[in-house]
Amino acid sequence: MKKSLFTVVFALSILGVFCGIFLHIKWFDYLFKPLIMFSIGGYFLLNSNNIQKNVVRIATFAFLFSWFGDIFLMFASDGNIYFMVGLACFLIAQIFYITLFRKTIKLSGREPFLRRNKIYLIAYILYGATIYYLLFDHLDIVLKIAVFMYMSALLGMSAMALNRYKTVSIISFSTVFFGSVLFVISDSLIAIDKFYITIPNDRIFVMSTYIAAQYLIMRGVLKQFVI
Repeated sequence: MKKSLFTVVFALSILGVFCGIFLHIKWFDYLFKPLIMFSIGGYFLLNSNNIQKNVVRIATFAFLFSWFGDIFLMFASDGNIYFMVGLACFLIAQIFYITLFRKTIKLSGREPFLRRNKIYLIAYILYGATIYYLLFDHLDIVLKIAVFMYMSALLGMSAMALNRYKTVSIISFSTVFFGSVLFVISDSLIAIDKFYITIPNDRIFVMSTYIAAQYLIMRGVLKQFVI
């Protein structure tokens, strides 16, 4: 019953967020957006009985700081400080995701994929360098540092998700990895729209990729431990 409740809340949060976007009702954001990570985190905790407590703790902090980030970014239009604090919260969340994925690799007892396949890191470096180059002239000195740090953590998170390849089941790996890629896409769209060029209907693309990313990461981690 409780699991179904969190599923219903998650569905309502998605419906509410997108209704707010399409109908241009700002308070829908304030009401429904915080429910996204609340429902994702709640569902994870209810299904985590067979998961090592340390893994659950790390995942919970990742979800919690994502929730904090969502809250602060809702007010980003009211002042740059909200954007910076939101960015800091997501930076911490990415560090927890990196720690989480690294822990799941260690528990598998298998060799991390990137240890023998470092060439794949070139794609992350090239992507990050390209985005940062596009944004660089549009950032002040504080944002240059902040964006570089966050982008490094974000791409590090996705690289660590890739590092799980052949250390966990293919369904767990692919779900988490695809979620990490969507996370990169979502945050790249935010940065490009905010600092480089306006993207038409940006919030539709940002929220759809973000919600899918968080959900897939949560489900993928569960798939490693819960059948």
